[in-house]
Amino acid sequence: MIHRSILAAATLSLLAMAAPIASRADGAEHAMHEPSTAAQPSASLAVMEALAGPLSRGVTVIPFRTENLKIVPVYGEAALSVTPRIGHLHITVDDASWHWLHATEEPIVIQGLPPGAHHVLLELADANHHVLDSRTIRFDIPRP
Repeated sequence: MIHRSILAAATLSLLAMAAPIASRADGAEHAMHEPSTAAQPSASLAVMEALAGPLSRGVTVIPFRTENLKIVPVYGEAALSVTPRIGHLHITVDDASWHWLHATEEPIVIQGLPPGAHHVLLELADANHHVLDSRTIRFDIPRP
């Protein structure tokens, strides 16, 4: 009789070989959905206005949604063939020379901006960081 742990390890190995592998931000790898041979519709980004309530307290909350792309923290070449398409956002505040990745479908929250006019560039990117769509939102942080 084959020991259960050996059988489980063999089954996992076969499953891993059959599924595409993608790297997450933390370096871990995991199997993804089967790749599609059919072309996928274009991905797009819709950004709503910053929420007025939090903005009045100096906190910027920016709701957004995507179409034809699921936001997840998975990166790399193998992730490009996943269906439905996966990706993340690049967020740049006030033309900074740097950006951060937003890899969840939760609204973007920014704190600590000084009172005054600001703008945030949201770029919808695929798993290899190629920008697919972008939007800029403008808002004012009121003086306390």
